[in-house]
Amino acid sequence: MARGRDENVTNNQAVDQIQRSRGPKPRRRRLPDSHHCPPRSSSPLTPETSDVASEVHATSSDPVETRSARRKRQSSSEPKPAKKRVKPARAENLVEQLRKHERFWLADGNVVVELDGIRFRVHQSWLAQHSKRIAALLPDKGKNGGKFEQITLDFRGALKAIDFETLLLLYDNPGNYRHAIEPPTLMSLIRAATSLDFDSDLVWLVKELEALWPSNLEELAANPEPHLDAPEVAALARMCNIDGLLKPAFYDMARMPGFGLDKLEESEQIGRADMLRLIRMREYLSDMWVQAAVREDPAFVCQNLRGAPSSDEGTSTPSQQADEKPELGSIASASVASTCLLVTARREAWVRLVHDSGICTQFRYDPLRGLAALINIEWTDDWCKACKEKRKADWHIMQRSIWEKVGEYLRED
Repeated sequence: MARGRDENVTNNQAVDQIQRSRGPKPRRRRLPDSHHCPPRSSSPLTPETSDVASEVHATSSDPVETRSARRKRQSSSEPKPAKKRVKPARAENLVEQLRKHERFWLADGNVVVELDGIRFRVHQSWLAQHSKRIAALLPDKGKNGGKFEQITLDFRGALKAIDFETLLLLYDNPGNYRHAIEPPTLMSLIRAATSLDFDSDLVWLVKELEALWPSNLEELAANPEPHLDAPEVAALARMCNIDGLLKPAFYDMARMPGFGLDKLEESEQIGRADMLRLIRMREYLSDMWVQAAVREDPAFVCQNLRGAPSSDEGTSTPSQQADEKPELGSIASASVASTCLLVTARREAWVRLVHDSGICTQFRYDPLRGLAALINIEWTDDWCKACKEKRKADWHIMQRSIWEKVGEYLRED
């Protein structure tokens, strides 16, 4: 017993010596009395000192408690895997991820516009001058040029960074756009002007694009090949409400393989309602071309025979006259006889001029230009002059009717 008391005294002295060498530390909570811990000194222990004290005290305790304490110390001394630090979603972190535009980060700019991960710094006065809507959103309507403001503008539609950059380039050097603007640049400028409500710029930009997409039949028929950017123009016309571009753009799509949809980006897709319009439009255009080009109208009657008077002397009807064979030696050209030749002769001429020439298959979904091709054919003397003129006039009427019908498809709900 005396020997045990001596060991306790020795242990307590060791603890006091460690405490004095460590200096005053933060206070730790007292261990339970069941551990028979010695009284603590008035100096608080650091966590390391507390561990040492526990180890020293555990040595004087029972063996089971000693093994338990040793296992705890070993597990606590093993290195723990470092936890990934989760960065808070703060505005300054987001700003760091965005890059400044190389050219349009103006040193004296006082408005920051963020688009597609790119930051532009421009002048409030410039935005407010060209857009009344943006001027109403800016502090002091954009007149306080000395105060830096980073704002978020409520753009109408999805404004792309490339479109905003194109608009800035236009104002930075307008001389580059004095003579002619390429269609892709025009469309980019129109999208930006529409999103930002730059109304004065939008008017002349739309006129420039409409000049490249005529909506009158004479100019339309003069362009034999469809515009490859028709789907993009159609999507732009819908987004920016440019009605003058709808008919020529959708007509060109209707005559393109697959409607040209493979040329569209994901953000420029044609809506489901417009796709149904395109399908119905193409069916209608194909039917009208078949009606005009496959064969001569079965109800055709030569104009010079249409009004011929009949008599009781057995004069044949106009259809009979058209099918009757002329007497031998009396065959003359239509210009001399002033009447059309027989049906069989006209049929052979039609196949040769319309089918064998490739016109019939070339304009399968393009009756407007197909009819123009029929009008321009050098029709042979198998038809009289009056019938040639009458047929051309009918084809002109058919063109106008088809063009009006295309507009009706686009106005459908």
